[in-house]
Amino acid sequence: MTEILTTNMPKYLSPHDSHQVYNGLDAGITLEVWQRLREELDREEATPEHRAWQAGARINYSFERAMQGPALAMMRRGILVDNYYRWEVVASLERRISHLQNVLNEFACAVWGKPLNPNSHHQLKQFFYEAMKLPEQHSYVKGRKNVSINRDALEKLSIYFHAEPICNCIIRLRDLSKKVSVLRTEVDGDSRMRTSYNVAGPETGRWSSSSNVFGGGTNLQNITEELRRIFIADRGKKFAYIDLAQAESRVLGLLCFILFNLSHYLDACESGDLHTSTCRLIWPGLGWTGEAKVDKELADQDFYFHHTYRYMSKRGGHGTNYYGKPFTIARQMKVPQKLIEDFQQGYFAAFPDISRYHKWCAQQLQLHGQISTPLLTSRMFFGRSNDDATLREAIAHVPQHMVGVLLNLALWRIRAYLRRQCEILAQVHDAVLIQYDEEREEKVLQAVIPLMATPLYHNGREMIIPSDIAVGWNWSKYYDEAMAANDARRGRKPKPLNLDGLRGRVLGVPDIRSRREDPSAKGLERMMI
Repeated sequence: MTEILTTNMPKYLSPHDSHQVYNGLDAGITLEVWQRLREELDREEATPEHRAWQAGARINYSFERAMQGPALAMMRRGILVDNYYRWEVVASLERRISHLQNVLNEFACAVWGKPLNPNSHHQLKQFFYEAMKLPEQHSYVKGRKNVSINRDALEKLSIYFHAEPICNCIIRLRDLSKKVSVLRTEVDGDSRMRTSYNVAGPETGRWSSSSNVFGGGTNLQNITEELRRIFIADRGKKFAYIDLAQAESRVLGLLCFILFNLSHYLDACESGDLHTSTCRLIWPGLGWTGEAKVDKELADQDFYFHHTYRYMSKRGGHGTNYYGKPFTIARQMKVPQKLIEDFQQGYFAAFPDISRYHKWCAQQLQLHGQISTPLLTSRMFFGRSNDDATLREAIAHVPQHMVGVLLNLALWRIRAYLRRQCEILAQVHDAVLIQYDEEREEKVLQAVIPLMATPLYHNGREMIIPSDIAVGWNWSKYYDEAMAANDARRGRKPKPLNLDGLRGRVLGVPDIRSRREDPSAKGLERMMI
């Protein structure tokens, strides 16, 4: 392959011409890579294993090329932004940031007599490691050990009682500042935010997203629930947010069934309520009745402070599935480590297939350095095979990869078969956001749901990941007065009402709401509605 040293580019090239040269190099190198890969795809004297790889590579290459159509359609269309609400939220967040900064400065002045900048790594290192004399925390970047003050380091420092409120304050300030940064992201002149989807870049096979080619927009796949409120349907349109229910858990259960012929976890996933079923297995003495509604209420009882049995099953189970250690899970859930140790002991007893899957992944890394999936794809892992971080990546890869492929297949079908009935707006790893004419809601949803389903078979057993539907006029969850009152009774701070938000929808049962906020109304008009 030809090597070109781009640091010695001619000085007389204008920025535009230099940019064109880089584009040409990108295209040329991509072509050379393809020519080399094509030799591997066309090699006839290959082994049976290589022929299987060839078949999988051809299928996946064709599939990823086909997904460029849906990706470009969403990138060009974008999502309408409610600018009035957007700046209202920015103002609210900035007030909270100002208050928290004052609190942080009071803490800092008590420690070293001057304010503290939560975004200055140099200042934070001096504050925690020199002024407060706390042990240094380290991170590894490209194999190099560095003194760190990132989020993980702050969470570790928060175990010291005198540092905990300061660490929590800094973490919260950073989170709020990140939200403000997202809200201040440039919106195009037509009040739409557009993103760029990377169809083939991530190692897991899932898409990633980032700012668009003109520098505006942002990553729409990790927008928080609070910020999704600014995204609204076009006038006369309505959103449907359709996600694959407990997708990664179901795929993990199927994988264990394929590998070990054990169906404990898959049976729990398909019981109708995974988390309640898990509670029944781990805490058998709670007086379970076998009735779904009654058992769910039992699972919603408080277990540890405000954490319910169901919450423990959901958060603890997810972390355990992906090889989370008791110390890490306990720190994230803010519970004692012994609690998670006891939980994992019961969890692995209830689902022995999960621990066997962990051992299988470790064995594959040690023997082959790669993990293969039932979808004829393989991923090589270049980290140390005996490193827990590499093992966690391998354990998470197959469920995440398969869910990404199944979701993208559904997205392709929706665009191919329902192009005139609805518009695809966003892909969020295990969910899609579409919009359609309000009066055609039932017809569109009846057509979409079958397209979301992809049956998977093994040993005569069929597994289909079901879909949950929520409809509304903005991308955030529905929240009414009754929900606010319930939160207040339980000691939680009520959130702003969102009567136009996404609300669960069952086919055949119409949504009787009507739109409250007019997306075409200006700020003053909105205040008068």
